[in-house]
Order: sequence, then C-alpha cells, then structure tokens
Amino acid sequence: MDTEGLKLFLTVLEQGSLTRAAAVMDTSASLLSRRIAQLERECAGSLFHRTGRGVVPSELGRRLVPRAQRILAEAEGMRAEAQSMAGIPSGEVRLGLLPTVAMVIANQLFHEVKSRFPQVKLALYEGYTGQLEEWLDQGKIDVAVVFHYGKGIPQNQDLLAPVDACLIACHGDPLTSSAQLPFDSLDGLPLVLPSAPSALRVALEALAHRRRIRLNPVIEANSIQVQLQLVASGGCYTIIPFHAVVPQLQNGQLQASVITRPSIERWLTLQLTTQRPSTLATREVARALRGIVEDLAEQGAWGTSSEQKT
Repeated sequence: MDTEGLKLFLTVLEQGSLTRAAAVMDTSASLLSRRIAQLERECAGSLFHRTGRGVVPSELGRRLVPRAQRILAEAEGMRAEAQSMAGIPSGEVRLGLLPTVAMVIANQLFHEVKSRFPQVKLALYEGYTGQLEEWLDQGKIDVAVVFHYGKGIPQNQDLLAPVDACLIACHGDPLTSSAQLPFDSLDGLPLVLPSAPSALRVALEALAHRRRIRLNPVIEANSIQVQLQLVASGGCYTIIPFHAVVPQLQNGQLQASVITRPSIERWLTLQLTTQRPSTLATREVARALRGIVEDLAEQGAWGTSSEQKT
C-alpha cells in the first residue's frame, strides 16, 4: 500500500461515497472500486462496508485511519523539507483568519501565493481570536492573523496594523452622524455583542468598568452578518471593525463612527504555531500576509488609525 493508496482510502472515507470520492479525485467510480478492491486484498480484509447510502469504514478501516494519516503527514513533511532545502517553497500551509479579515485579504492572498509559489497549497480556516490561538497551540494550523487588545504585545506575535473599532448603526442614526464619538457615548445603548469570552467583549467590559459606564447588550450574536442584519433593521447598535462594513457604508445601508477618547486598543497581529518548526512555505506565506495587510493599512482599509505609523 503506497501513499497514493492511502490517499485514496482516506478520500473515500471522508466523502462516504465512491461516486463523490471519484469526482473529487477526477476518476471514474468503476476504476476507484477496483482500486479499493486491490487495497482490500493487500490488507487481507474489508476496509469499508457498502450501504444503500454509500460506504462506512469497517473495524479494520477504522483502525487503519490514524496510521494512514500519520504516514501521509510524514511523507508530505519529508517532501516539503527536501524542497525547502533546495529553496523551493512547497507543501500545505494551514492558515487561520478572522472572518472579517478573510473577506478583505483571502482572494488577494490566494492569487499571490498561486502566482509566486505554485507548489504551495493553502488551507484556510476561519475563526475568532480565541479559536485561532487554540488551534495554533494544538498545531492544527501553521499561521494565523489574530486580534490583540492592549498595548503590550506578546513575544510570539508580530504587529501588522492597528484597527479601528466603530459603533455601527442604521442609516440616518443621529448618534453616529459624526466621524468619531467618545467611548462614554456607549453608556446604556442597546448593543448587539458577541458572547463571552469574546476578546472584544472582555475588552469592552473592562474599559466600561474603568470609565464607570453601563454596557447594555440586548442580544448576543457571534455572527458578524447577524449583527449587521439586526443593526440595519434599527433599534440597536454593534461594535465591529471598520473594514467589516465598507460595502454597507458605501451603499448607505449603515453608518459608522470611530470610537475614541479613549479608543479601543486593537491590532492585527501575525502568529506562528510553536508546535513544530515553520517550513519555508509557511514563512513565505507569512511574509506575503504581512505585505498585503501593510499595503492595505497604507490605503486606510483598516480604518483611520491604520494610517498611523508605530
């Protein structure tokens, strides 16, 4: 059983159907069926049970899964390491992005990596800062762009750009008619906020406590899209980055004011996993990420504070 056979086995397992697996692997279901039969002869047992809805792994198949995954990961790591030694970035880079950041940079990053590093495969994962940091700690992703709150930057994070926090309201709202408003204006406002332990929620509550004002979250929603839908209907506000609402601001659906005096200290930072040494491919993708984020900062994409230099 070679690595191609292991890939075939895991693909069928993931898809749960020979037909779907054949489509993914760009081959015919009949040819795939013959390859499965050959693998089962080599293993001296059935790897799958056929059902009316597809296939499920047999006991033997389930026992082989973790070993097959380890062998493929080791083979891919060996190939990537060999090509890195030759100065050729290659292999998979698992990248974690905040949902609002992914909307802004994913397309540009994909095309830049595809053009400059054709042997690098990107795998994109979306999550909030806490999730991304947990995945980095577990080694599930290689590199991530996360938010950092406050002035002190941990040693394992690389500053990219400051990001404005804005109070978002429906079109015509008088409170957000000016470009900026003081933090104390949030006192008692009906807010749509993410649930704890969101880093934004923690930062807001800490600052509100110091300023002796009352935050009034009337509903909790972790989805940016749900937050914006609720705000657009009127009667409540939310606090999200400027770059997340540019289309809605341009079409007049929403309006925003940057929160100041004091502002919410928030930075986009770059972080690599510490669970394994970074590959050349990971370092090149991280370098491309930095360049894209900094170029967008110079264009004001992250808000007015992005134009400030550190």
